[in-house]
Amino acid sequence: MFELRIAETDDREAIFGLITELQESQVSRSDFDQIFGANLESPDIYYFVATEKEAIVGFISVHIQKLLHHASGIAEIQEVIVTKDLQGKGIGKLLFEKAKEIAVLRECLQLEVCCNQKRLDAHAFYENRGMTNHHYKFCVTL
Repeated sequence: MFELRIAETDDREAIFGLITELQESQVSRSDFDQIFGANLESPDIYYFVATEKEAIVGFISVHIQKLLHHASGIAEIQEVIVTKDLQGKGIGKLLFEKAKEIAVLRECLQLEVCCNQKRLDAHAFYENRGMTNHHYKFCVTL
């Protein structure tokens, strides 16, 4: 049985491992630690972990922003990951539903997510949750 709970400082190591799995590469550990700590303190950022027998097997972050072009609050999933060997077991659905719950609680106009073009399985997952792809995201490396 999987359970969801708010992420805590002691979850840092497990979440770092999941982020590394999501990115398929290492991110700066010192930068990660600094951002993780600061974001835990933000009233507009929500971190949740999915656990199985107390082991962290999934993570989601939801950021709330007040955007002028919507004249409203928008909730955006910034990261979501379920460890590879447990994907397809319903953990992602639990995490996604928690993100929707937060968005409704914060009276957001919509829930958004950006997803790498190569993550076709993730695209199908979001579409199966009722999301539509009607935006482009452009990036430049600095």
